[in-house]
Amino acid sequence: MRLFTGRKLQQAAELLEQAHRAERDGGSAEAERLARQAAELYGRAAGPGAARTAGALVTVSRSLHGQDRTAEAERELRAALATNGLEPDAEALLRTALTSLLRGEGRYPEAVEEIGRALAADPSFAPAAQARRVNAALLADLGRHREAAEQYAALVAAGRRERSSFALLAESNRLAQLTYLGEHAAVEHGAARLKDESTRAPEPDATWARVSANNSLAVSLALRGRHADAGELLRRAQAANPADDAFALILHVNLVRALLGQGSTGAARTELDAALSLADRLPALPDTDRSALGLAAATLHLAEGDPAAAERAARDALALCPPGDRPSHRTLELRTALGTAETRQGRGADTLTAALADWTHHFGPEHHGTAAARAALAAAAT
Repeated sequence: MRLFTGRKLQQAAELLEQAHRAERDGGSAEAERLARQAAELYGRAAGPGAARTAGALVTVSRSLHGQDRTAEAERELRAALATNGLEPDAEALLRTALTSLLRGEGRYPEAVEEIGRALAADPSFAPAAQARRVNAALLADLGRHREAAEQYAALVAAGRRERSSFALLAESNRLAQLTYLGEHAAVEHGAARLKDESTRAPEPDATWARVSANNSLAVSLALRGRHADAGELLRRAQAANPADDAFALILHVNLVRALLGQGSTGAARTELDAALSLADRLPALPDTDRSALGLAAATLHLAEGDPAAAERAARDALALCPPGDRPSHRTLELRTALGTAETRQGRGADTLTAALADWTHHFGPEHHGTAAARAALAAAAT
């Protein structure tokens, strides 16, 4: 019996690895088929409430989402959560996956509630780390960038103690929050360390860490006006990340910013068009990435002298941002772009004035976003 169970577990593991490879190659339907087989085998050998079974079902749900079958993906996770005898690791995996799905759909109150349950499940290191990472991402969406950075820092420390490559992902996420907070010296130091750590990591983690470090540093450089340096880093990141995935879209979006800073409107249009084309092939793209795409479109329309189109893009993107008393960096950048578009159409500067007040209150008077909003307001007055 033990030998039979061992064979079933091995077969399930092989099927799940094949499903993950299919996912990476863009084959969501094939990934779904393989992951369902893995889940069935795990359910027989380890039990329907086991963490390994839950992990396979998470892959099933993710592959359904990748096919734009979001309602089915959600039902799959909720059905798995109703399983009797669910292990803490299994519950944490399923609730964290459900949180990510809800976050991607902009259902923030439900996502916050669900991640709280995942964190309360008391799982072991890997599921707990994943739950805390998703929680930090939610905090960032809600404008709580300092808390998100601190949570990522704790995950980095824990990952390094465990000698887990998870530390690389958490450090990349931390650098993004430090960029938004305007702590650019810390971003430079962290990016250098991340690239150094990547030399001791296995593939594909090593390449991903280097690309992510260059992306974070490039955004930091662009926000400080060093657009040529930012563009060079982003071109390097694009060359190392040829996949047509959500991260490739973000690289295009960030390159739009760097190129516009250099006055290269035509090249920026090429990057935006590439990002829009990619978004059409990624139906499950999260709202956070779509709002980034909207910000790039709004700023490009402003550079092209089309404030009406910029206003539409900014409003559409703002509708994807979570409501709340504490606006995120993305929300305030969009409000700044919206206010600029309005003033260029001869309307009052109320939107810009309010954005400047919020930049100052939430990020400080010397922050790069505050300075940009102040400059936009001054330009509107001339």
